Amino acid sequence: MKLTTTFFKTIMAMSVMVLFFSDTKAQCSTNIKKKCMPNIAPFTPNGQANTSTVVAGQKTEVSQTFYSGQDYRIFICSDAILGTCSFKVMDQSRKVLFDSQKNDSPDFWDFKSKSTQQLIVEVTTPTSQTTSSVLPSGCVTVLVGFKKDK
Repeated sequence: MKLTTTFFKTIMAMSVMVLFFSDTKAQCSTNIKKKCMPNIAPFTPNGQANTSTVVAGQKTEVSQTFYSGQDYRIFICSDAILGTCSFKVMDQSRKVLFDSQKNDSPDFWDFKSKSTQQLIVEVTTPTSQTTSSVLPSGCVTVLVGFKKDK
């Protein structure tokens, strides 16, 4: 009987987790469509929305290929509950090419790639000022857009 009760509790806990993560994923998708996509203009999204669910004070990274001679916009979009996120763009040796905190904290960076290269976008959420033991969590999205040739 004890095994059946434990099994039932485990199944219930897993079901709650699946529902929670499904709801979070749907919430992130809505945030991307309504808040993020309009701000990538006049660039064309590359079709990849790199989204992570994070807690306050956490970092997340995305690695992306950028092609020589192409104009790009890297746009960082996050849930309001997280506050203003900062981001760095680094090459594969982790040399910082752009740091939003050293450039008046914009939520995007426009640049022309001088060579085809793999870059790392590191996003940092601000630490929480709450006295609660539960840290705020939300979605952070890294969008990349390019300018189409005329």
